[in-house]
Amino acid sequence: MEENDDDFFSDDGFDDLPPGTLFQLEQNAVLANQAAQPQTQTTAAIGQPSRAFASHNIQAAASEQSFLSNASLKPPAHLHTGLTGDYGALDVGELDAVVLEDETESMRGLDQPAVPTEQSGSYQVNPEGEGEQAYPVAMEVEAEASHTKRGHLAYGIINDKLAAENERYKRLTEELVAARSMAETKAGEIAIIRSNQAKLAENYERQVAALRKAMAEEIARHKEEVEAARAEGKMLATENAFLKQDLADESMRISNLKAKGRAEEKPAPGTPKKHKALPFRDGFDDDEILAVSPSKSTRYKRMSPTVGGKRKRRLSEDSPIPLELSPQPEPMHVETTVGDMSDDALDEAIPNRTAHVDDQSSQLVKRLLNHRTFPNENSDIEVMARLTFPSEPQRTLSSILLEEVANLDIGSYLLEYARAIISLWSRALREKFFEPVPTFMGIMRHVLALDAPSSASKLIEHLVPLLQESGEVNGIPRFKHSPVSRQNFGQVRQTPLSELQPLVNSTEALGLLYQMACSCLHIDRVLEKFWRYMRYDFILMMLNCSQSISDIILTLNLLSTSIRVESFGSVQDTEQDQIANENYIVDRVANLLSEMPQVDEGQPPYMASEICDMRLEALSLLTSVAFNQEAPASTHGSMVIASHSTALARLIRAMHDELDALYASPPEKELHAELVNGLMRLVYGVIRRHPEHVDLQSKLSRVAGGKQKFLVVLTRLAFSEGQILEAGIEDETVEMAHEILDDAVNPQEAEALLEAFPSSKQQE
Repeated sequence: MEENDDDFFSDDGFDDLPPGTLFQLEQNAVLANQAAQPQTQTTAAIGQPSRAFASHNIQAAASEQSFLSNASLKPPAHLHTGLTGDYGALDVGELDAVVLEDETESMRGLDQPAVPTEQSGSYQVNPEGEGEQAYPVAMEVEAEASHTKRGHLAYGIINDKLAAENERYKRLTEELVAARSMAETKAGEIAIIRSNQAKLAENYERQVAALRKAMAEEIARHKEEVEAARAEGKMLATENAFLKQDLADESMRISNLKAKGRAEEKPAPGTPKKHKALPFRDGFDDDEILAVSPSKSTRYKRMSPTVGGKRKRRLSEDSPIPLELSPQPEPMHVETTVGDMSDDALDEAIPNRTAHVDDQSSQLVKRLLNHRTFPNENSDIEVMARLTFPSEPQRTLSSILLEEVANLDIGSYLLEYARAIISLWSRALREKFFEPVPTFMGIMRHVLALDAPSSASKLIEHLVPLLQESGEVNGIPRFKHSPVSRQNFGQVRQTPLSELQPLVNSTEALGLLYQMACSCLHIDRVLEKFWRYMRYDFILMMLNCSQSISDIILTLNLLSTSIRVESFGSVQDTEQDQIANENYIVDRVANLLSEMPQVDEGQPPYMASEICDMRLEALSLLTSVAFNQEAPASTHGSMVIASHSTALARLIRAMHDELDALYASPPEKELHAELVNGLMRLVYGVIRRHPEHVDLQSKLSRVAGGKQKFLVVLTRLAFSEGQILEAGIEDETVEMAHEILDDAVNPQEAEALLEAFPSSKQQE
């Protein structure tokens, strides 16, 4: 029992205390614990967010009002539980446990971030219903109020700062939005200004280009007018000279007629002449000779024989009537007659000239209307009188033709008739009505033959596009079946006859184009106009190996008329397009030297001589392009060939193939030898003209087997002796091959070639 007394302390001291003192001690302990708890909670609440602090502030205010309205706080109900006046039933251990629990709760409140204010500021009512309340000491209440006010002040300061920062943030945000909006507005304005400036610049460039084009057209038109005026002046001068000559001839004829009339007049009566025998018998009139220079012997022979005793006539006695001789026309008299008759003769010659021109026009009309196109036996007008367009079957072609001619007023019936034929021709192609096309071609060929120079230059803009369109009727189907088309790339196919139109002869159309180009050769301006209307795609299409050989040869001949000082081929608008067009032409013509032309379906293959003729025409064109005969100093064409990526390599490959064909000794070996010599001259000339632009090895590598064929053909030609199979090879070709081979191989390769190809000339 003693040990238990030591553990649970003695109650002697508490027994002596009165009940009121013990209650006061308990109340002070409770109040001390409650005063420490609000201070801790206020300090912790200052560092919390504003929302928690606001709730704490409201609760603290409610607690403060409860403190002010009450004088003291009620003690906890469980402290009064079991207290009696005589302590008979009071267990002190329970009181200590309650005190420890209160301390634990106060420490737990310090650890938590926020404690509800109702725990510190609330009071508890005695569960027994007693009306007594416990109130804190005045000093403790003031300390709690001061802590609350400081918390309120700190929260107010922080809240003001936060509001100011929020306002500043809001203001900065608005300023940023306004600045961004202003920047976007400025950027949009700048973009609009730049767009307007670009449009203005483009409009200005377009206006300048239009003005330049109009000025160029005006200059060209003025030049054409000047050229036309000059040509008309020359024509008038020529006509004037002809008129003067006709006038002089007419005047001379009139004067001769007048002189002849005077000579034939009846002479005056005189002594009749006795018929005399002409002694000379030389065919001349002896009287005229005697009148000029009579001789003594002649005079002696002319005298009648004398009779003795007869009296002679005196020489001084004249004949009673003088003998009149025929007057000879004097030159001065003739000139006077010409001068006197010039005005009258001119008045008579001018109507004669007009009548002659009218007669020529009528003859021209008759020739046009009476023309027949082979194999028709009727005239063209009669043939067209039986034909009608599918879209207008009620009218014949002849009636449409005559109506078109009547509506045109060009000043020349020939041109009016040609323009009407062109209109009908174009309509026939649009409606795919090909039956009258051969007749139209025959008429245009006849028109160009009648007056080629003047009519061709005035029909270029209408006839040249129409002839190209006619050539495309069969040219396009043939091109679609060629190995270079997209549909049959790399495949060789013959063109079916069902896709061709035999009535539209492309060879005839190309022949008319070539005839027009040849008639314009002497006038550069007209020739340039002709090639401006020639499309480059039409030329390239007609140079394809699937076209007929006759069409290819005519196209090559046509291209030969396009060679100018600084360009060739179709005239393009820009220099870049012109250079590209010239490269395409060189590439296509170089391919013709090795490609095999294809025939249409069901046609026999071409002969080797025909193929050689075509390749000779291609070689002739390339030679004319490289070495312009009209401008020998011009290097434009040779520069195009030298700068082309594969042209020289293809020429060398063609030379190798032709030399191989020559070794086979065919019937056309002379043509193969001519090709070899021409190709060597072309290659050698281009290399010597532009050595800095010719990288022969790189060009040869772009053609299959180019390097090997180069060495083989040059070695064969360099060591050729010109005998038997090589009889057609010229000595110049051998020398050129030597020079090119020396530049292309190194000394070791040259020695190896000399050992492999020993020459009889070197052995000698």
